[in-house]
Amino acid sequence: MRPVRYQVLGALHAGEGSRAQLGLAVFEDSRAEPCVVVFVPDEAEKDATLLAKIRRETEHAAQLDHPNIVTVFGFAELDKKHARVVEFADGESLRRVLNLSKTLAPRLAARIIVDACTAVHYAHLAGNDDGTALVHGDVRPETLLLSFAGVTKVTGYGALAFAPREIGGQRVKGRRVHSSPEQIIGGRDAITVPSDVYLLGLCFYELLTGVVPWADQGDAFDQAVLAYPLPPATPGLIPEALWPVLEKACQKKAAQRYPTPFALREAIEAAMAGEIASGDELAKHLDTLFPGSGEIRAERKRTIDAGIAAFAREQWAVKRDTKQIPVVQVPSGPQQPIAAPPPPIAAPQRPSPAPASRPVAPLPPGPAAHPGSHQPHGGGHHVHKPPEPEPPEVEAEGGEDEQGSNLGWVIFLLVIVIGASAYFAWSKANEPFEPKPPPDDNAVPIRPRDPTPPTPTLVVAAPDAGGEADAGPQEPTLDAGVELPGDAGLPAPVAIADAGGTATAVTAPAELMVTIESQPILDLSIDGAGVGKTPWSGRLSTGAHKLKLENKDLLISAGRTLTVSGDQPINQTYTFSKGTVGVTAPAGAVIFIDGKKQGVAPLPGDLSIYEGFHRILVKVGQAQWTETFSLYEGQRVNFNVELE
Repeated sequence: MRPVRYQVLGALHAGEGSRAQLGLAVFEDSRAEPCVVVFVPDEAEKDATLLAKIRRETEHAAQLDHPNIVTVFGFAELDKKHARVVEFADGESLRRVLNLSKTLAPRLAARIIVDACTAVHYAHLAGNDDGTALVHGDVRPETLLLSFAGVTKVTGYGALAFAPREIGGQRVKGRRVHSSPEQIIGGRDAITVPSDVYLLGLCFYELLTGVVPWADQGDAFDQAVLAYPLPPATPGLIPEALWPVLEKACQKKAAQRYPTPFALREAIEAAMAGEIASGDELAKHLDTLFPGSGEIRAERKRTIDAGIAAFAREQWAVKRDTKQIPVVQVPSGPQQPIAAPPPPIAAPQRPSPAPASRPVAPLPPGPAAHPGSHQPHGGGHHVHKPPEPEPPEVEAEGGEDEQGSNLGWVIFLLVIVIGASAYFAWSKANEPFEPKPPPDDNAVPIRPRDPTPPTPTLVVAAPDAGGEADAGPQEPTLDAGVELPGDAGLPAPVAIADAGGTATAVTAPAELMVTIESQPILDLSIDGAGVGKTPWSGRLSTGAHKLKLENKDLLISAGRTLTVSGDQPINQTYTFSKGTVGVTAPAGAVIFIDGKKQGVAPLPGDLSIYEGFHRILVKVGQAQWTETFSLYEGQRVNFNVELE
């Protein structure tokens, strides 16, 4: 989910001349994460064409999703200015690291470049909209960021329009020393995949030696890049096994370099023979250079914490004002026991009609006795006196006859209702007690079919074995499966009964019948255990299961995750399609894909290969060339192999 709005928090402290600001990315689900807001140059704000180019590059870069690439959130307008918004990786650029530590140990340097190779190779495969490789062309210590978690991240994708302009193929000051020979001659239009390999090799050289090759040549720099061999380093700085790797990565001709950053990564790993530092080792080294208590890191943390706290207060205020936050009122004082209901009240007898032609109006209440009223007399009994002469009649709205008659009927009906309610409450309280079965942790309450919400039941007292009720207070319990009316104030029943009065529950099945098919037929392994070929049917426990589908003859080896859930049988089909691979190689070269011989060059046509991750190997005598690649359905991949 992409963030929907951004706000600037304060300075990032990324170095002199940086337009980057710390910000907050607010997502649709009200999450807030720190981000970096990079405002476009002033000249871009005035140039509609350049601004549109920046937007296109930013939106395309936002599609890249790799842990070693700084995530691009998008293009935004803040305070009437435009900006690119990217993730806050919480780290420092490799340039700032080298400013403090001129060189790095080979183990650490290899860790950084291996991660960078992985990221750049991923971007090449992700490609542009026209199907060509997405080449960075500006890999240098300024565009490599080291997070304090020990992860190397490549920045700058989608920021080419931000970079200073190159005029006539000449790179501007500060970036020119990190240029491949083809960039020196033809500028950005001349860059290719091997150009990024060259730039990664330069970064590796600088990490190990502390210098950029030929940077001290002045006016002769261009000639040195185009003609001079890689300058030898001070003895002891570059391990002997790594020197051939650096030389090959920085060859003058693109065809003589490693064909891809991934191939460079493999060469580094082979030369280091397992002696590459882990991310934790890199994180510890960075912590010695930039301690968490340092001024810059502490200031960034304060800025982010203050921004997130302000956002949280804002969200709380919005929810409170819109009454989205439920307010729970807790009664003060201890809970009082519920008193037993009174005995039923007998319905009063209807009074005999008065001898007068119309009913007598009721007398107003008062402390003094009036003629015709009932007076207490000995022992609480009532003595009925003969009626006295009627008092003067009182005028009332609607007429005295109607007023007296209506009020009498209202009192009569009210007494009837109160008596019936009291009797109903008393009878419910004295119903035989039925003990509840012990709760089942796995039971799931079933809601009744009747859409009318169930009436909460209040247990007043439960008779013990001797038939006497326990007068202690009852602790209400609320079950998550029942919604309690807002003003009920009563506990909800723990279980919900069906029409027959019995509580029922449903337990999810522990296993389900699963059928797995594939096109074509493949060998199937489930959670590391081979189960035969597809189609396969059997019972699997609920949860996630790791599947492996493969056929070495068809060059298919794929992993899948199958999640078993619900209460119905599962039928899952996996389909694998093909792409094509074109290989141009010297006559007589033997071509292998995933270790299986495909033929001898020149091939009669393209190879039809199933989609997936593959490795191609081309051999002529003792010389060989290899590369890994990904192939998708309907995709065509071409390899032009030159072997000496």
